[in-house]
Amino acid sequence: MRKIIVMFGILCIAISAHAQVPLTLQDALKVGLENSKTLKISELSAVSAEAKYHEVSSSRWAGLSFQGRYTRLSTIPPSVLTLPVTIPGVGNSFQISPNVFDNYNLELSVQQPIFTGFQLSNASKAAKDNAEAARFDAKTDKSNLKVQIATAYWNVYNALNAREFMQENLDRTKSHYQQAENMLAQGMLTQSDVLSVKVQVSNSELMLLNAENNLRLAEVALNNVLGVPLNTDYKIESQPQAGDTTLPAVADLLKDALENRSELHSLKLRAQAAGAAAAAAWGAYLPQVSVVGNFYYQKPNQRIFPTQDVFKNTWDASVVVSLPIWNWGQTQSKIDEAKAQSQQARLAEQQAADGVYLDVTQSYLNFKQARDRIRVAETTVKDAEESYRISEQKFKVGLVTNTDLMDAEVALLQAKLNYSQALTDLEIARVNMEKAVGRI
Repeated sequence: MRKIIVMFGILCIAISAHAQVPLTLQDALKVGLENSKTLKISELSAVSAEAKYHEVSSSRWAGLSFQGRYTRLSTIPPSVLTLPVTIPGVGNSFQISPNVFDNYNLELSVQQPIFTGFQLSNASKAAKDNAEAARFDAKTDKSNLKVQIATAYWNVYNALNAREFMQENLDRTKSHYQQAENMLAQGMLTQSDVLSVKVQVSNSELMLLNAENNLRLAEVALNNVLGVPLNTDYKIESQPQAGDTTLPAVADLLKDALENRSELHSLKLRAQAAGAAAAAAWGAYLPQVSVVGNFYYQKPNQRIFPTQDVFKNTWDASVVVSLPIWNWGQTQSKIDEAKAQSQQARLAEQQAADGVYLDVTQSYLNFKQARDRIRVAETTVKDAEESYRISEQKFKVGLVTNTDLMDAEVALLQAKLNYSQALTDLEIARVNMEKAVGRI
C-alpha cells in the first residue's frame, strides 16, 4: 500500500511538472516585468540618483555638528609668582592659576554657506537632472524588455504552428506513400516513384524533428526572458490581430516619437546636467562666503582666566571669505573637462534624435510590409490547399504524376509556414513600432 501511494505521488508530480500553463501576451508581460533583474537594477539606479540629488541639495543649507572630547593632561607644577617683598596674609609668593588635569570640551557648531560662486546651486540642478534622466532610463529599459518579451512570445507561437504544419505534412506524405504502394501493386506506378515518396516521408520526419527542436529553443528563450525555470511549459493563448492593421502617417508617428521617447528625454536632461556641471566648475573662480558659529561648554573654559575647574559656556561667530589664487590650473582643467562632457551630451542628444527618425521609419516600413504580406500569404494558402486537393484527386485516377502531387504537398507546407511567419512578423513589427513612437 505504501509503495502504491509513493508511486501515485511521483506520478502526480510528473504530471504537474509537464502541465501546460495558459499564457496570454499580457500575462507574459506581467511575469517578465516582475521577474526582470535588469529592470530592478535600472529602478535601483533611479533610486540611487534621486538620493544623490538630495545629498547634493542638502549641502546648500546650514550644517549642525556636535563634538565631545575628554583630555587628560600630564601633571606639572602650578605657576607661582614670587614677590620681592612679603605681604601680610599672602607671603612673598602666590599661585597665579591652578592646574586642571581633567579637561572636558563640548562643542556645537553651525555652518551656513552664503555664496559659493553658484557651485552648490548648479551642482544641485545637475544632480536633479541626472535623477530625472535615470527615471527615464528605467522607462527605456522597461520598454526594451517589453519588446523582448513580445518577440519571444510570438516566436513560440510561430514555432508551435510550424510543428503543427510539419506534422500535417508528415501525415500527408505518409498517406501519399500508402497510395503509391497500392498503385505500385496495381501497376500504375514504378518502384522509382514509390522510393521518391518514401524519401519525402523521411525528409518530412526530419523536418518535424527540427520543428520540435526549434519549438523547444523558442520556449527556452521565452522562459529566459520571463525569468522563470527554463523547463516551464506554457500554452500560448493570444492570437495575432491580423485585422488591426491601421497605420497612421509616418509624420504623425515621428511627432509622437519625439514627444514620447524616454531616451530623448533622458539625453536632454543629461545634457542640461552637463551644462550645469560646467557652470559649477567655473564657479570655483569666484569667492566663497560662509557664516560659522560655535558654542562651547568646557571644563575648564580656556577663555576664562584664571582657570576654574567648573563648566563654563562661551561662543563665537565668524564670516569666512576665501578666494583661490593659484592651483596650477586645476580649476581650468575641471572647466575644460565639464565643457567637453557638456558638448558630448549635446551631440549624443542630436544623434539619438536622428536615430529615432531612422527607427520610426524602419518600424513603419516593416509593419506596412508585414501587413501586405498577410494578404498575399492568406491567398496563397487557399490556392495551395485547392491545388493539393485537385492534385490528390487526379493522382488517384492517374491524371497527374507522382512528382506533381509531391510538389503540391511542398507548396502547401511552404504556404502555411509563410502565412504563420507573416502573422508573427506583423505582431513583432507592431510592438516595435509601438516602442519606436514611445507608447510602451
